[in-house]
Amino acid sequence: MKRKAAEDGDRIRHLERRLRQTEEINRFMPDALEMAASLGDFQPSINKLRSTEVILDETAVRILSLIPFVGVSFLLVDETTHDFRPAFSRPDEYSAGLQREVDSLIEKGIFSWILRERRPVMLAAEHSACKLILHVMATSSRIRGMFIGCLNEEVDSVSDIFRSLLSIILLNSSNALESFELYKTIREITESLERRENYRILFEAAPDGVEVLDARGTIIDCNRTQEVMLGYRREEMVGSPAGQFLAVQSDGRFADMASLPPDTDYVEGEVGMARRDGGVIPVWRKGKAICNDAGGLVGWVIYNRDLSLAKKAEEEKRELETHLQRAKNMEVIGTLAGGVAHDLNNILGGLISYPELLYMRLPEGSPLRRYVRTIQKSGEKAAAIVQDLLTLARRGVAEGEVVNLNQIVIDYLATPEHEKLSAAHPRVTFECDLEDNLLNVMGSPVHLSKTVMNLVLNATEAMPEGGSVTITTRNRYIDMPVRRYEELREGDYVTLAVSDTGLGISSEDRERIFEPFYTKKIMGRSGTGLGLAVVWGTVKDHKGFIDLRSTVGKGSTFVLHFPVCRRELIPSETAPDMAEWMGAGERILVVDDIPEQRDIAALILRNLGYEVATVVSGEEAVTYLRQQAVDLLLLDMIMEPGPDGLETYRRILRIRPDQKALIVSGYSETERVREAQRLGAGAYVRKPYLIRTIGMAVRKELMRTARPRP
Repeated sequence: MKRKAAEDGDRIRHLERRLRQTEEINRFMPDALEMAASLGDFQPSINKLRSTEVILDETAVRILSLIPFVGVSFLLVDETTHDFRPAFSRPDEYSAGLQREVDSLIEKGIFSWILRERRPVMLAAEHSACKLILHVMATSSRIRGMFIGCLNEEVDSVSDIFRSLLSIILLNSSNALESFELYKTIREITESLERRENYRILFEAAPDGVEVLDARGTIIDCNRTQEVMLGYRREEMVGSPAGQFLAVQSDGRFADMASLPPDTDYVEGEVGMARRDGGVIPVWRKGKAICNDAGGLVGWVIYNRDLSLAKKAEEEKRELETHLQRAKNMEVIGTLAGGVAHDLNNILGGLISYPELLYMRLPEGSPLRRYVRTIQKSGEKAAAIVQDLLTLARRGVAEGEVVNLNQIVIDYLATPEHEKLSAAHPRVTFECDLEDNLLNVMGSPVHLSKTVMNLVLNATEAMPEGGSVTITTRNRYIDMPVRRYEELREGDYVTLAVSDTGLGISSEDRERIFEPFYTKKIMGRSGTGLGLAVVWGTVKDHKGFIDLRSTVGKGSTFVLHFPVCRRELIPSETAPDMAEWMGAGERILVVDDIPEQRDIAALILRNLGYEVATVVSGEEAVTYLRQQAVDLLLLDMIMEPGPDGLETYRRILRIRPDQKALIVSGYSETERVREAQRLGAGAYVRKPYLIRTIGMAVRKELMRTARPRP
């Protein structure tokens, strides 16, 4: 019974506490609702106050009507030192005591924590028996200060409703303080500008040229920017009609301001202004009428913004966009050309290799030898066109060698191709102006020779009535970037220029002249339309630049810039006789996914004295080599599906670490080819190959000492 009575007593006391809390909430609720309603006009009214002290006083009144603080204080942030300084207290005697409490909180690090909380924080005072409520005063952009309120020790807590209302009041107060600060700044600037002497400061400091005209359009004043822009002194312009400094074809509204309709108060437009040195600069000219109190026109203020830099930047942007689009077009066409070239090279293998084998077996004096040789030459011409496609694809230049352009030019002029061109155009003369001691470049002699040939052919055909073609070489240093057809970068260059006195090239054609198949010639009668596209691809592969200069009716000059190479020329080796690259029964494994290519390679190698086996894929090659060894692999780089040449070689090296190999492909040398060579593979041989080419490569690789693997 006693236990039950104790439990009933606890339950009754709990209900009594709940009842007292409910009564307390109900007692404060009307006050809270009334205060919340009054906050509707608090923000507009406080924003109208024009004094920090008045704003804080009004804030204190609202807070004290809400919460029974015995004292409140406001600390504001000093914008210079960023310290919190006492700004207002109610009543005044609480200021010193609350400041001591703040100093203590700062020393303990509690103050900085309260700044981050952005809500009311209640804690016991250190130097008195009261309780403190602190709340940061902040706007959306920064912290403005801190509110501190002191409560009697009898007050245990403040309801959540009143805490929320306190936050709202302090937010409104913080916004009002920021608005007042902005108003004060604007007022100070306005008062400063209203002083007569400061108008002159703004007038002279304006980044635009400024003129002041009278009603007749005569200049009565101008600023320093106007003087610099036009090259005239102020004394030379004042008293002169404004139209005197406008270009002849400028906007007529500005040429005679006095003739504008009476109700015109603003006019603007682009005009040209004449400088003292005779030049014309583009400006955006704005005119604003100056009227007296009666509304009558007394003059104009004219602003002239120099558009030279903006127009130059716009022009450069257009040129860059043009170059970028040209590069993208060439890349797209080049990618297509590269894929086509790969397939064509595989097809052409039979047209080149089989006729060569037939020619070797036919007896001397056989009438068939001439026909077989014609078939082979036709295949070689087709292969040359495919090589042009590879150059266009920017994948045709293998690792370069040291080259002298003078020798390239001299060798070309001695070729049967040039003799044939000269005979077909008897009224065209060819001249050379080659610099002595010409520096070397790093590149491909074959591609550079083809470039010279294409440029000379193009120049010759641009002179149907005859003329002269001049080939010039020079050492040249470019000390600063030069923007012509392309932007030439600073550095040492060897230049190759081919000039003609022919028809010239129109501006429209200059934008497209390096595009593949773009030609004004009759397609099929004068080349394939790839000549200048091949030149462009070759120059880019050699990290060079093209400068095209042309005048319609006077001729054209193509100037190619190649980076200088400081290395010396290496004397060329004499090709060995066929007996030196015949085989001696060594075993060779041909790996190729194209049946015709396997047959061609096997037939050539057997005729050269080698024992040959063939497989159709990388997987078969690995299986074959697990069972028996070979002296050399002839490994196609592109095989689909399945592993390509590089992956096949990697797998083979795991079982035969010293395996020698040659890489062949109908495409071109790529990074995967070079990676295979770094692993130990020998030379790269491009399809379609001649008997001599493959024979020498095989012999050289078989005689090479195995290189150490990385």
